[in-house]
Parts: sequence; C-alpha cells; structure tokens
Amino acid sequence: MAELEIMTTQEPGVVSFDNFDEVKGFLASQLERYKEVSYSEEGINAAKADKAMLTKLKKAIDDRRKEIKKAYLAPYNEMEAKIKELLEMINEPLALINEYVNAVAENEKVQKRAQIRAFYDSISAPLGAFANTLFESAAFYDAKWENATTREKTYRDEIRAKIETATRDIPIIQANGGSKIDVLMMKYLETLSMDAVMELKAELDKTAELATAKVESFVAEEDNTIGYKIIKISGTASQMTQVLSQIALIGVEVEEIEDGMPREGIELTTPDFDSFVAFDIETSGTYGAANGDAPAEIIEIGAVKIIGGKAVEKFDILCDPKREITPLVAKLTHITNDMVKGQPSVDETICKFAEFVGELPLVGHNIASSDMHYILKAAKRAGLAIENPYFDTYRYAQKFKAKQGWANVKLEYLSEQFGISQPDAHRAWCDAEANVGVYFKLKEM
Repeated sequence: MAELEIMTTQEPGVVSFDNFDEVKGFLASQLERYKEVSYSEEGINAAKADKAMLTKLKKAIDDRRKEIKKAYLAPYNEMEAKIKELLEMINEPLALINEYVNAVAENEKVQKRAQIRAFYDSISAPLGAFANTLFESAAFYDAKWENATTREKTYRDEIRAKIETATRDIPIIQANGGSKIDVLMMKYLETLSMDAVMELKAELDKTAELATAKVESFVAEEDNTIGYKIIKISGTASQMTQVLSQIALIGVEVEEIEDGMPREGIELTTPDFDSFVAFDIETSGTYGAANGDAPAEIIEIGAVKIIGGKAVEKFDILCDPKREITPLVAKLTHITNDMVKGQPSVDETICKFAEFVGELPLVGHNIASSDMHYILKAAKRAGLAIENPYFDTYRYAQKFKAKQGWANVKLEYLSEQFGISQPDAHRAWCDAEANVGVYFKLKEM
C-alpha cells in the first residue's frame, strides 16, 4: 500500500469576550439590590415581575453561550465525522483478520492442550481411579503449559514430577484418612501439599474429639433460666444457612425480626392453594470452615405430594453426603454414617426430587432460611434449575404467634398445638408429613 497522506487546513480557534468586565460590572450593579430584597405578602406581583426579568436576562446570556459553542465546535464535528468514516472502513476487514488470528491462536492452544492431555494419559496409570480427578484439579494443571513459548520438555518434566508426588501421597491419605478421606482428598487436590493435608487432619481430629466428648452432656444439659439477646448476623447465604442450622440443632429458639437476604425464586406469602409438595431435608452438620471442615450436605429428603388437598404420593430417600455426619446430628436424627454409606449421591437424589416435584409449589417449615439453600445448591451442582415458587409455614406462623399465645413456632410445637402426630421428629419424611397438616391448619386461620 502506498504511503497515505491526509491533507487538512485548520487555524487555531479564537474566541474572545471583548467586553466581559463591562458586562460583569453592569450585572453586579443591577443585582446588588437583590441581596437585601424582601417581599411582603402583598408583593407577589413585584416578585413575579423580578423573576420574569431575571429569567429573561439569564436566558439571553445562556443562548449566546450556546451560539458561540456551536459555531466554535462545528468545524471539529464535521472533521471528526469524516475521520470516523475512514476508520470504519478499516475496522471491518481488521475485525475479520483479528477473528482469524485469534481463532488460529486458540486452535494452537487447543492442540497443545490435547498434546498435554495425551502425554498425561500415557504416564498416569499409577494413579488408577484418581488419574482424571488429579488432571482436572485446580492445583495440577498450569495454564502456562499452553503458551507457545513453553517448551515440550518443560511441561513434560513438570507433569512427571506432579504425578510421582501424587502417586506417593494419595495412598497415604486413603490409608490414614478414616471417615475424613473425602475432606482430606479435597484439600490435597486444592494444594497438592501433604503438609496442608496433615495440618487439616490434625485440626479435624481435635475438633471431632471435643465434639464427641461434649455432645452427650451438651444435648442433655438443662437450664431452666430463659433469657434472650437481640443480635444482628450478617453473612453470605451459605454462611447464614450454616449458622441457622447449627442454632436449630442445639434447640435455641430464634425469632426472625428482619430478613435482608437475597432470594432465588418466588416466595409465596398466602396459603391460598391446595396442590403442592411439602418437603423437609436433614443435613450432615459441620464443624465449620474455621475448623477446616467442609460445608454440610444433604443426607435425607422427604416429601409428600398434595393434589387438591389430598396426599397422592410420598418421597423419602437417604443419600450419601460423601462426608462424615457430626455426632450431634446423628443423635438428633438417628441417621448414622453406616446408614448413608452406599446410598445414592446427593446429585442423584436431587434429580429424583426435581422429577417428583415437577412444577408444583414447594411448602416447608423454615425453608426460606435453610432448606431452599441446600436444595438450590445441590440442583445447581447437578445441572438443574429448580425455580418452583415456595411457601414457608414458619414465616407465616409468626404472624399468629402473639395472638395465639404460642411459646414458639417450631414444627414440633405447632404439631402438638394442632394435634398432629409427629412420631419421628427430625426425620425428613416425618417432618414433611406433619407440615402438610400444619399448612392446612394455618390456612384455616
């Protein structure tokens, strides 16, 4: 392409306000009297006249400003439009070229990624069932291996070293992890560091010992002196769910004064429907992130399908949380680690639950603050979108607490007040069935 020469003609713009001081002085003298002006109740006409005069003067000055600005900018605006037209002519073919260049670069990365995976597969047999998991872990794969400047020998040497280390470390974790194998393996795949794993194991062992030693006395402890504190707890949806779950487990009564948490789906506030799915879940409990423990997971989902006010179908599945159930949860629910071992995974269970529910509204007790979080998290992990509207009988019952003189609005208490049988409280299937009766009793109110 021949050298391009752009020829233009321009002169420095000159704008002057030749009598600015004169105009400013005149305005100052004319406006001086308004500094001390005051109007009587009968002086409205004079005030309106002054307002009209000053408004007209202001408009005249501002109109002149706009006139000067337009005249001064007109040459530049015309030139800018022409320059933009030229740039657009270049942008179209340039975009096509960039698209091609980027596609080639991405394709080269894809090819190199495939070469890296092929090499990994060729030497990862010693890892057995963990080969694919290790490759996909955050701590293993280094994106710089895909760069054009990274030599084949470099990434091959690094992959060999990581496989050798993992081949040595993983059997140690499997042999010594006990019931905490899943949590420890999660930590290892995050860090590829045995030091981090052993540090976490020591913390979990210490926490578990303390929890086991204290759980019996903690649950059985009686204190007849009832008091209360008003506190404000702020946190993410996950953190709040964990906090409220732990509070509920130890039997502390919580009265929700204000709820400022973001919500997914539509929360129904009026019990004006007769077809729905009442459900409840039980979770594993957790020693808390501060103690290095993984979040709680679902261990049971129980539900009852109601059509036109009649129960037509039931749902009850234990599921394997792939983590240890805490002693306190085991004591309250009577669900043990042995009972859930080998049961369907949480992902499988949530898929079956979604199929059972269909498009019906969900009804549950205290689900807005707890159960819905676990259900939506499990569904998202399984690739589902559960967007059913839901109704929380706990939140609705609070409206009647003072008027009815109820001591609290827990499901067990309301079931007793309404004469509803709840033979196995803290089991999901039983709580779901009891909640059907509570829903219809609240609807009558």
